[in-house]
Amino acid sequence: MNTFSTIITANYFPKALALFRSLQQFDEKVKLQVLVADNNEVSGSYTIPEAISLVLASRLSGYSLVNDLYKKYAHYDMDSFRWSLKPLFASWLLENGFEKVFYIDCDMFFVNDYRFLFTDLDHSSVLLTPNWTNSDPLKDKDSFFSLFTSGLFSAGFFGVNKKALPALHWWAQACHFMMGEHIQHGIRADQKYLDVFPVKFEDTCIIRHRGCNIGAWNIEESKRELVNGEVLINGKFPVIFIHFDDMMVKGILRGHDKLLLPYLERYQKVFEESGARLSEFIKAAGTHTDPGMIKKIKWKLKLKTRIKQFLYKLSQKI
Repeated sequence: MNTFSTIITANYFPKALALFRSLQQFDEKVKLQVLVADNNEVSGSYTIPEAISLVLASRLSGYSLVNDLYKKYAHYDMDSFRWSLKPLFASWLLENGFEKVFYIDCDMFFVNDYRFLFTDLDHSSVLLTPNWTNSDPLKDKDSFFSLFTSGLFSAGFFGVNKKALPALHWWAQACHFMMGEHIQHGIRADQKYLDVFPVKFEDTCIIRHRGCNIGAWNIEESKRELVNGEVLINGKFPVIFIHFDDMMVKGILRGHDKLLLPYLERYQKVFEESGARLSEFIKAAGTHTDPGMIKKIKWKLKLKTRIKQFLYKLSQKI
């Protein structure tokens, strides 16, 4: 049996619900395990589908390192505690009946069929997605530096099977040793540790499909292009899932990543259907996420396209 998983604090359940709805579009039997790190009950009038299992962090009490992580991080840095639980939650699920587990940050959203990823886990124990940050120092030195400070791989999405238990255990121990931002030591939260995986764990596979894990940080290396009416990455890969964090939403609404606007509209619609408003969770976007503003932006982009088309036709006549 296979499953997806995510980790939230209880107030972020609407994001987990939107994530689940996006997964469900392509597999009606999909399951999502949601670990609630702060042990609070989900409040509000949300309907929780049967395929979503809410697991309070206290349920993992006694499982390897969980209590130690709680004592070390939970009382002063809930983010570090939540992030450090990723390898442990994945291994706990593998040891409790699941054959393959994918972890996904709760603010990701799937827009195309993802089931090929489970097949990829037939031939490897760990699947990692590169951040695909800009690798040209002459183009953008700050993003180039982030290759070495933020990590090569995203800790927001990974896949594992039972063969990955040693790798997950090592990762959990590393998170217990140190979390936070320690650039001088080459450590950035839970993420930089993943750089070690392809060397230390031979069954690690790197996902080369550029449509996976689209984020604001990879706009240069994973170019969004419109090909025959379809958004493709580098003219080849369909978009599979997008990381709709504050930076991504802001970039789309400001027109920096305008080809992803229809996907943001779809994401917003799912939020509305669950009874939540996206603007309540993405403060950086402010009121720009209301339907009226998105329509205005879309109209403005269409207007720019019409002007370009007019100028092109005019040049043909001259």
